[in-house]
Amino acid sequence: MNEPIQWISWVKHGVVFGYLIAMYLFLISTAVGAHLVTYFTGRYYQDEDFLPLEKVGTFLPWLILLLMPSLLLVDMTHPERFYTMFYHWNWTAPVAYGVYIIPLCILTYALHSFYLFRPEMMLAVREDRAGARYYRVLLWGGIEEGSATEIRQRQQKSQNLWANLTLVFSFLALLYVGLRLSSFKGRVMVHSMATVFIFLSLAASSGTGFMILLGRLKTAIAPPPGPALAKQNRFLADFGGILKYALVAQLAIWFVYLIQLSFTGSGGNLAAYIFLGGPRAVQFWFFQLAIGLILPLALMCFQSLRENPLTSLVAGAATMIGAFFAVANLSIGSQLIPLTHLQWEQMAPEPFKTAFGLVIMAILLALFLVSYKILPYEKPVAQKSEA
Repeated sequence: MNEPIQWISWVKHGVVFGYLIAMYLFLISTAVGAHLVTYFTGRYYQDEDFLPLEKVGTFLPWLILLLMPSLLLVDMTHPERFYTMFYHWNWTAPVAYGVYIIPLCILTYALHSFYLFRPEMMLAVREDRAGARYYRVLLWGGIEEGSATEIRQRQQKSQNLWANLTLVFSFLALLYVGLRLSSFKGRVMVHSMATVFIFLSLAASSGTGFMILLGRLKTAIAPPPGPALAKQNRFLADFGGILKYALVAQLAIWFVYLIQLSFTGSGGNLAAYIFLGGPRAVQFWFFQLAIGLILPLALMCFQSLRENPLTSLVAGAATMIGAFFAVANLSIGSQLIPLTHLQWEQMAPEPFKTAFGLVIMAILLALFLVSYKILPYEKPVAQKSEA
């Protein structure tokens, strides 16, 4: 009777949400962050030559959000029960909000992408260029007259409507993932509103890194004509400046967060130890801090390196790697804290789930690269000369 309780049967021990869930949360923050950074940058420039990058920052995040639920379905024990959340709504469960927010994100991103590509698709159909047959189906046969600029001016109200709706649901998605993580019961590491600000900073940095990485790949695979190429390279160099400040903000938020943990008793000290010297120390110091923060910050501090395609590619890729490990350290690390005994919780190997996540990432990259060849990102040369 006097022996301490070492195990409680109804408490789930070990890591329940593994790398697939970490990848799910990371992809949400990256997709939404890329779109938000592109949205605000496009409103700042008000330049037609920025449109190809705006298409990258809207259509590619839509592809991510479209394939991302497959990670959840594979990770869930009973994926066939997922649909019950649509009609058995529990307002106290954060995941119940995500069931509506993420599909609405997918819908608004899709319609915004449609209006961004619509003028160039109409020109391709009229001139019977490559892909005209598929564009005609997407346009439902409604082909308008005029240049791409004139068509875009006529559809401006609809395009702005869907763009503004993507803005609303993007912020809701970031709030959702932050609150979703902070709702883990008994997990002092994430039971804080700090996770919302962490995800905002991760979205800004990983989203900007995504735009630099995929923007550089786009200009390499499907380069625009000379003057437009120079402008797009300037825009991508400016993204490097945004990335620099986003990384500084992320570093400051993590510093405040770790200090906050030191004031939350023995549980907070234990949570901080998981990062600084415990089971997630290598992932924190090497992948998250050295590769994901210090390396890209050092590269983006210099204008000459921001303008260099290779160094900006490295900075963008390193930032995304660091953001993924930041999410994994939070979601997995929080589950390593012992709940009813004095040993770290264990994470069982998940070879199938890890392989599936890598396959999804490879499919996404392949879709990104293929889209550069088959979708009209650039305005036709003839239309450029007329403008």
